[in-house]
Amino acid sequence: MKDLTKILKIGILVDNLKQKNLNGEIISTILNNEKVKIDTIIINQRTKQKNKFVFLLKKYSIKRIVEKLLFKILTKIEKVIFALFFKKFDFQKTNLDEHSIEKIYVNPIETELGLKDEYSKEDIKKIRDRNLDAILRLEGGILKGEILKASKNGVLSFHHGDNDLYRGLPPGFWEVFYRKPTTGFIVQKLNEKLDGGDVIFKGQIPTKFFYYYNQQFIYKQSSKYINNVFEKILVKENPIYLKKKESGNKIFKDPNFLELIKYIVSTYSFIFLKILRKFTLSKEVWSIAFHQGKFDKKKLEKYNIIKNPKNRFIADPFLVKSKDKNYIFVEDYSFKNKRGSISCYKLEKNKEEFLGTVLQEDFHLSFPFVFEFKNKLYMCPETSEKNEIRIYECVKFPNQWKFFKTLINNIYAVDTVLFQEKSTWWLLTNTDKNKIDSLSELSVFYSDEGPLTSNWKSHKKNPVIVDANSARNGGLILDNNSIYRVNQRVGFNIYGQKFDINIIKSIDENNFVEEKISSIKPNFFKKIHGTHHVSYNEDYSVIDFVKRVR
Repeated sequence: MKDLTKILKIGILVDNLKQKNLNGEIISTILNNEKVKIDTIIINQRTKQKNKFVFLLKKYSIKRIVEKLLFKILTKIEKVIFALFFKKFDFQKTNLDEHSIEKIYVNPIETELGLKDEYSKEDIKKIRDRNLDAILRLEGGILKGEILKASKNGVLSFHHGDNDLYRGLPPGFWEVFYRKPTTGFIVQKLNEKLDGGDVIFKGQIPTKFFYYYNQQFIYKQSSKYINNVFEKILVKENPIYLKKKESGNKIFKDPNFLELIKYIVSTYSFIFLKILRKFTLSKEVWSIAFHQGKFDKKKLEKYNIIKNPKNRFIADPFLVKSKDKNYIFVEDYSFKNKRGSISCYKLEKNKEEFLGTVLQEDFHLSFPFVFEFKNKLYMCPETSEKNEIRIYECVKFPNQWKFFKTLINNIYAVDTVLFQEKSTWWLLTNTDKNKIDSLSELSVFYSDEGPLTSNWKSHKKNPVIVDANSARNGGLILDNNSIYRVNQRVGFNIYGQKFDINIIKSIDENNFVEEKISSIKPNFFKKIHGTHHVSYNEDYSVIDFVKRVR
């Protein structure tokens, strides 16, 4: 183990001192990390091309130049669309000239028509003399040669794309082109193989529905994890690299003419359909169905559907058994108020009885997770609008609850579950400090003081999952001394398309391990396209689903 009081000394490799967008965000994140010091700025001094057009003709065919020009035009058009109709992501800007940091100017030796950068012995010596723990490449070509070994941990670099699927460029395009549910990113220790470095950190973020939007989203969301990478280096003499597939997959490049046509037709017809649905007042409506007996995915088509209240829908069902009677607590969403409250149903054989609203606030409530502690019932609904995780105490079951306590303050968190394992209480929740994505992170907190404390400790590996395919909670099941976490899975621009059930194999202060045992797809009722939550006990099982209606 390394000295945990040590400050990591890094260098950053750039082409200029004024940085914005992704790089500005990354640098700002590092500057706010007390455990990391930007010791050196390494600036590439490039020789300007005398005749750029002649250079391009040497590098590309006329056809390829036209294709790249058309792609650049498409990008500019999408940038305008994004600026006009979407909330802009707040990227930090940084002028490195304003910081009193040592600056080294180097002269990259460009090879393969400017694709790769190598450095002279003199430049390498200047960098090595800084005795850096790591170099972070933010700009520059593909690196080769001794620069890759010029610091203790080599050169680190982001790649925006799942390296097992999309090596190359452009970041965020091919996931939209192929309508992939998520867009990956990695931080890797570079070697001389393009996007084939040792992966230190990997994540998956929901794919947005057009290229520029998706690119900006993955840039904003990925940048915050650079500190997780540095933490791994700080606590391990040799960081553990993630497994990767044998890279027989092709290197992607900017789209050709036919790919551009296909992208435009596919993407903009999809956008047109989204707009048309708004004008036709088509909307997604969730519903709940239940069944006597334990959960059995082979019998889902036989479940009894609970009719939604007028102008509302119900979702996120949790079963609670009290005095031999079974109840379902649900999110009760009002289309008129655009806000959820918590309602309750009583189950009797194959019939349900609506007991009314049991908890309402002047902010949105959903995901009414109920747990017992010292013979009292508590509810931990989603209260992300308040930027806190709070619990309510049951005053009179099932329809009277009162605010009891805030467990964690100043946190953007959704869909929280709590459980006890041995003497420790665990809290699993979905977080995002940027407050723009509730699907990609699973964070774990723990307490040795019971569940009603405000003294929750953050897990050492938080977030323990960065993957929109498995992070978002969809329920918690305690059965035969086993703990099962339900996770939602996204589709391409589809929230809650399906879900998995995982058994938690190990959870402690240093680890979180679960294993998927079942997957549920939305194929059990006609015309449904999503399902994202399940709850069951020895008497009943309950599930939700969604369909589009007018």
